[in-house]
Amino acid sequence: MRSFLAAAALTLLAVSPIASHDFWLVPDAFQVAANAELGINGQTSSEFPTTLSAVTADRVASAELVRAGSREPILALTTRDNSLRLTHRPAQVGQAVVAVAVHPRSIPESPESFRRYLTLEGAPEALERYEREGILPTDSITRRYAKYAKALVQVGTGGPPAYAELAGHPFEFVPVGDPADARAGDELRFRALLFGDPLTHARVHASVAESITSAAAMAHSEHETDAAGEFTVPISHAGVWNVRALYILPAPAGSGADWDVHWATFVWEAGAP
Repeated sequence: MRSFLAAAALTLLAVSPIASHDFWLVPDAFQVAANAELGINGQTSSEFPTTLSAVTADRVASAELVRAGSREPILALTTRDNSLRLTHRPAQVGQAVVAVAVHPRSIPESPESFRRYLTLEGAPEALERYEREGILPTDSITRRYAKYAKALVQVGTGGPPAYAELAGHPFEFVPVGDPADARAGDELRFRALLFGDPLTHARVHASVAESITSAAAMAHSEHETDAAGEFTVPISHAGVWNVRALYILPAPAGSGADWDVHWATFVWEAGAP
């Protein structure tokens, strides 16, 4: 019986869905009055800005409103339909970054499943790199993944900018210019940081939806970070934008995992010309 169950488990790993999906923060509105309720949906899917399932509150490692020189914890966390739901009443006027980190989860899988995961989640360059280095697994492994999401909002009118503030996530995007000034026809530059250092030659995806209630994005683009960890997104349309990426690397020795997968997203709104 034990042999049968082991074989069944390996079969399940081989045929079950292995995509994990991105995690985005999509505000109800990108500008709110001071002391008004700021509502944000945590969306989990492969199609921005929709959601297929809700990250539960117990999986949230941190939820903050990051401002210029200060941070406010976001404590009201729940689920609504298929979304994680965050609500907060910021009193201080100014720009803020909503930043959420989700606790890591570990998944055992076969080498074949891991290779398919790299391909399906848009990281074929990682597959090629690790094949060249000869470090791809030949036995069953443990893949650990964590997700980090940011969105830019404005509280009241004026106040200090916060777009360049670091959330301190292991993997995060930091705008080089202010996304609040970006309009259709402009370009917006970002920096990708992995453990605080520029992440070079990483694949990044960008897309835009007409509104927060859109069923699908209306334009996509793909980019690669340069030697400074930076990339430029052409703002082709007005609407709700995101950049997203995952980065896969061998887990530290003794960590309980073989491979770590770090997901990061950043959401903002671009206006008409």
